[in-house]
Amino acid sequence: MVAHRTHSPGGPPPATRTGELARDADVVGAEVEVADLEELFRRDRITSVVVEDPDRARTGVITRPRFNSALTGRLGYGRAVLLRRPLSMITDWSPLVVTSHDSVADVATRAMARVGERRYDDVLVRGEHWQVAEAADLMVALVAALARATTHDPLTGLPPRAAAWHELGRRCGLAAGGRARVVLVLVAVAGLGQINERHGDAEGDLVLTAFAHQLTAAVPPGCDLGRIDGDTFAVVGTMPPCDDVRAARGAYGLRDHVTASVGRPPAGYTGRVWPVAQAAEADALARAAQARLARTRELVAAAADVQAPASTQGARLPVRGT
Repeated sequence: MVAHRTHSPGGPPPATRTGELARDADVVGAEVEVADLEELFRRDRITSVVVEDPDRARTGVITRPRFNSALTGRLGYGRAVLLRRPLSMITDWSPLVVTSHDSVADVATRAMARVGERRYDDVLVRGEHWQVAEAADLMVALVAALARATTHDPLTGLPPRAAAWHELGRRCGLAAGGRARVVLVLVAVAGLGQINERHGDAEGDLVLTAFAHQLTAAVPPGCDLGRIDGDTFAVVGTMPPCDDVRAARGAYGLRDHVTASVGRPPAGYTGRVWPVAQAAEADALARAAQARLARTRELVAAAADVQAPASTQGARLPVRGT
């Protein structure tokens, strides 16, 4: 296969849980002097420090901006006044505290709901030990998740129908006028409806997810994979210039390779059933192509009616389909 564009179906998903973005925090006691923290903040990796006050059963945070602002003070005397004072005097004792299992979307929304500059403060993550997550990392992960949701099937992580057909059209456009061949293989999960009815939708989702992983691993480099329907996947590829015999051999070879990859469940599969993968029948593809051609004829004829001059209004131009 000749790759016009190498595509990794699905790709690594963005972080969805706050714990995936959190890092271990430096923790100090509330009685520590402000001067002792100055050395700690000289390290670039540290953006905030967790402050614990066991006597009053509270936990707070000091961010780098908060620390610098405190030392500057309104009149520039903050350093002289605070260096020998305890950290409790400049600690934020009402930080946003979440767990590592909280969703990125929820935590990012809560972080941005904070007032003023505090919305950009690090978020404390409670667990076996304290961690912090930067607000910027939360927003980046949230945007990535939203972007992915518009371009990937949420269950399998594969591009959806629109993306698959766009890729097919792109390849056909590149191959037009030459002898390169575009190959489309449709793989259907046989009996998915019966699986959902007998074993529940969760079982069907398990099958589809496993199918997607198997196909992703099996699709040759340079091909594109997408989920175009509830139980159907599409593999699109481009073959180098060749005669009809070699083209047919290559197309059938890709079909057999892809369907063989999902002939048995993957290692560690926990589902109760495993269906049979079926490549779409030629008759079904022909019927679909004919239906699309008929629809195209109708659209072109309708456009001709609209654009025709007044003297020829209603005349229809002949349309030839290939």
